[in-house]
Amino acid sequence: MSQASIDFIALVRSCIPEEAEIVTLLQDGNPAAILYGDVDRDGQPEITAMYRYLDGTYLFSLKEYGGNWFPIGSAATGRQQGLRDFIAAPVSRKEGCDLIIGWQRDDGSAAELDIVSWTETGFQRLIPYGTTYHHLEVEDMPARGVLDGVFELAIWLREQGQAFRVDTYRWEPYRLVPSIDTHAHYFQKVARYYEALVEEQPDRAELYRGYLEEAKRKLSHE
Repeated sequence: MSQASIDFIALVRSCIPEEAEIVTLLQDGNPAAILYGDVDRDGQPEITAMYRYLDGTYLFSLKEYGGNWFPIGSAATGRQQGLRDFIAAPVSRKEGCDLIIGWQRDDGSAAELDIVSWTETGFQRLIPYGTTYHHLEVEDMPARGVLDGVFELAIWLREQGQAFRVDTYRWEPYRLVPSIDTHAHYFQKVARYYEALVEEQPDRAELYRGYLEEAKRKLSHE
């Protein structure tokens, strides 16, 4: 079944309680929290979504069999915050997708990172509580020019003004670890970001030049 032929919102609504509402992301346009990707690692994509019902937020997946869609897993998230990010990408291994989830903190200043993976017993959280970010990017970052099909995370934490501490991470068994070998790729973007700020905000140029120099040091690190 082609992605273009699927009415994702109608399918999700048909599989959740009548009083439930599909979660929307705290992003421009407020897109629905619905993903289309292979979460159970069988080579075929599933529909994965979030919905709110009563006082809870729930995560669930639907799988297509013979032209019909059936739930294959559901879990209460234990969360009531808004949803900043909802991404499907191969983070813990190359085959299939993990779910990268960003929960808006109550004060609105940052989001808390979740990484959830499908297992034989259902959804399982991979990382402990407490990893926060202000901006997140997820991509297959080349290490010394080589792509391996597993995605890394770039976590931006605001320090002052529009200045962020930026670090890149990859999954190793049981945890996220710094991916220093991706700096030569990713910190090109970070350096361009600070070069633009130096140009656009001359009154704060000295501040941003310091962050620019740090980005260039990481960029040159192999």
